[in-house]
Amino acid sequence: MPVTGRETALTPRATSALRRRPLPGDPASDATLRVDALDAAADHYLDAERVASTREAYARDWAAWEDYTRWAGIPLLSGGRGALVGFVLWLEQGAPRVGREPGAPAAPATIRRKLAGALHGLRRFGADVDPRGPAAAREALTIYRRRLAAGGERRGRGQAHAVDLRAVLAMSQACPDTRRGLRDRAMLTIGFYGATRASDQAHLLTSDVLVEQNGVVLDVRVGKTTGRSALPRRRHPLLCPRSAWLAWLRASGHTGGPAFRRIDRHDTVRDEPLSPDAVTAVIARAGERAGLPYPVTCHSLRAGFATESYRAGASLLDIATQGRWAPGSQELFRYIRTVDQWRHNAADGLDLEPG
Repeated sequence: MPVTGRETALTPRATSALRRRPLPGDPASDATLRVDALDAAADHYLDAERVASTREAYARDWAAWEDYTRWAGIPLLSGGRGALVGFVLWLEQGAPRVGREPGAPAAPATIRRKLAGALHGLRRFGADVDPRGPAAAREALTIYRRRLAAGGERRGRGQAHAVDLRAVLAMSQACPDTRRGLRDRAMLTIGFYGATRASDQAHLLTSDVLVEQNGVVLDVRVGKTTGRSALPRRRHPLLCPRSAWLAWLRASGHTGGPAFRRIDRHDTVRDEPLSPDAVTAVIARAGERAGLPYPVTCHSLRAGFATESYRAGASLLDIATQGRWAPGSQELFRYIRTVDQWRHNAADGLDLEPG
């Protein structure tokens, strides 16, 4: 049966609601169906407008929940405390599946994300989630973290290593004098001073980078968070985002379209934009070329901007605005803590002179 545009805007919750026939002449029943349909249409609209990477992450998390409920032999939309705590334990045990051996135990951060994705899916599909369930699942996760700590175990990649200004300079200096090198330098300097994510750079258009006398204004219109940031000129030419951007623009020969494009092995600039994964690979290679002793990611640039600017005296508000962090961002506070643990240490005044 063909699917109409109206039907594609409805989630399973609305579809089941629309199958229920209102009682003849009952306006309340009729209105309830319309409210259900509007709720579902809103879900569909928000899903469609989410950044692709967010949609994909939610889809992976929901697929894990489907595997878990199939393995546990419980209904897909089980929202009770037992089901949610069981999901945490299942992931902790390597997510065994029907007919397959368990894999490696998941890291706590992975479990936290998958739990959030599963709860999002349950609520989206109208499941009855026990109000005490999420807290119980988080408590199970805390117990898992405590158990790992007691055993001296670490799982997962951990927080990205924040690069400092000298590391950014080393990566910029190591960029070859080619179109690829000019592109990579522009991505490094814009990535650092603009505190961009991989998805930000992947979706940037040339028109989103406005060149002004004092630097460039970056307009991040597609990404996890959006907004405009001013990236000032720097005295050192290899650190200046304005100089790096103009050099790449001249070398690419493009005046519109994607800001950062694929380059083939002949150093020819292609029309296709870099994907978020390709952006991540560019930044990782830049760290390897410079011989840095740790892996570099886009989050390394983002974390490095936060710590370096805070160390230089920038306020939390200005840092959050530049990097498009949400007010009260816990991620930003974790970055800042690496500076404050020495700058504002409660133990500083607790000392005695020797002798």
